[in-house]
Amino acid sequence: MRTTLDIDGRLLREAMARARLRTKTETVERGLEELINAARRRSLSLARGKGYGMTLRSFLRSRKDE
Repeated sequence: MRTTLDIDGRLLREAMARARLRTKTETVERGLEELINAARRRSLSLARGKGYGMTLRSFLRSRKDE
């Protein structure tokens, strides 16, 4: 998908250098992936310990039934 963005050049150059990426596209895509992964980790950490009414044994048993 083609998109026009106005990105701070200093910020983009530093991100490219620190991540050792060669193109602006690679850098933006990596940044988006990192944001998504961080949000997923936060969601998982918030869900941790909620219970959901399953023990490890019952969870593993349900996985075998699939």
